[in-house]
Amino acid sequence: MYNYFSKATALVGLVAIGLTACKKDETRATMKDGVAPVLAASATTTTLTSTTGANNAVTYNWSAADFGYQAATSYTLQFAKKGDNFKTTQDISLGNALTKTLTGKELNGIYNGLDCNISSTPSATPLDVRVKAVIGDAVAPVYSNLVGITTTPFQAQTPPADSWGIIGAATPTGWNSDTPMSYDFCNRTYKITIQLTKDEFKFRANGGWAVNLGDDGADGKLEANGANIVSPGAGLYDVTLDMTATPKPTYTIKLH
Repeated sequence: MYNYFSKATALVGLVAIGLTACKKDETRATMKDGVAPVLAASATTTTLTSTTGANNAVTYNWSAADFGYQAATSYTLQFAKKGDNFKTTQDISLGNALTKTLTGKELNGIYNGLDCNISSTPSATPLDVRVKAVIGDAVAPVYSNLVGITTTPFQAQTPPADSWGIIGAATPTGWNSDTPMSYDFCNRTYKITIQLTKDEFKFRANGGWAVNLGDDGADGKLEANGANIVSPGAGLYDVTLDMTATPKPTYTIKLH
């Protein structure tokens, strides 16, 4: 009888210990909603120039996120156009670091990454900045407060050597002079929005007739010294010239 009760008591004890261990395991595995990092910046405005790109422009510091238990947290510094709600971002992955200093060149690269068509005469542009903290796919990331940065970026890309324009009776200046087109860095095309009449025009490089393009087959494909192009009619048009198209350059004319 003694052996029976001793064994039964021992079994109950083992079960109790097992249940306690399970509860402890559950406690260790329980995660709470993450506490977001707090982000601070050394500056909210700065000056960027191509000659001072190596200088430090801004430093960001943030507190560690807290997910309720010890875990390897990865941080990403995110930049977006102000008011865009971070639909399009430029990201810097930083591992477990809690600080990041950007040079003028790096910050300007972020601006050019968000807008590949920064003009040659840009204006001051505000960005929103935040930190994203992640510990794994199974846990939702947390985001810091927003801080702003405003500066005037500079064009980091160099346009092609040739400048292109359109000339002809269909254009405002007739056959006397070109109307210059602008270069689209994003799409690698030349473009212009222009008022045309129902008449003819051609594409011309560098303001001279040495290199000019027309359309012999009226098929949107261009030939050197080709036939004059007839505009669709009077109106405001978006005209695009693609010099990268093969086997021949192409163009489009669409109502604005």
